[in-house]
Parts: sequence; C-alpha cells; structure tokens
Amino acid sequence: MKKVLVILISIMFSGSTLFGQNTEFDSRLLVKYSVKELNKIEKENPSEIRFLLHCIESAQYITPFPEGKEDAVEIIGEMEVRDINNINFFELNVELIQDNYQYYTIKGSDMLLVIKSKDHILKTLK
Repeated sequence: MKKVLVILISIMFSGSTLFGQNTEFDSRLLVKYSVKELNKIEKENPSEIRFLLHCIESAQYITPFPEGKEDAVEIIGEMEVRDINNINFFELNVELIQDNYQYYTIKGSDMLLVIKSKDHILKTLK
C-alpha cells in the first residue's frame, strides 16, 4: 500500500511539472505576452525567449536628433516615451523590421528613438 501511495504521489508531482510549467519570466515581457504564451515559446523555441529578453535591453536607443541631417534618416513618426532612461521595448508597440532601422522623434524633445533591425539584434545576441 505504501509503495502504491508513493508511486501515485510521484506521478502527481511529475505530471504537475510537465503540464503546469510555471516558469518565471521577466515581467517586462508580460506587456506583450501572457505567461501561457511565454511557456509555449520557451518549450517550442527556447532561443526565442533569449531573443525577446535581449530586445528589452538592446532593441532601441535614444540619441540627440542630428542637426542639419533631417534628410539623413526617414522619420516614421512621433513616439511618446514616459522615461527615456527606462524604456521597455515591448511598451513601444513596434514590430522589428528584418534589415532596416526605424526612426521616431520623441514627443516634446529634440531626441530620436532608434529601433534596431532584427538582423542587427540577432548579430549582437550572445
């Protein structure tokens, strides 16, 4: 009887680990993805989670608007950014372009928000 009980308990715990996977993710990813979606991505393509985490930190940067070079970059639009020192890429609600950077002016400033290309981000992923 003890053996059966031990086996049943073992099966329950292993089953909950397999089916109820509850990995903790960086909360900044939850802006765009649910925990269920992230669990699925991690299971099917673990390198995608690494890529998403890398995007949070490295997919964009802020730079002063280049004076006298207004025609040097194609401005896509204007972006409102609450805190230019603490940007979550997924709050920007932009999609990466495979081989082109994207440029946005930052509302109320003389700064430029630059979104890197997907190719560039992949090259810098360690």
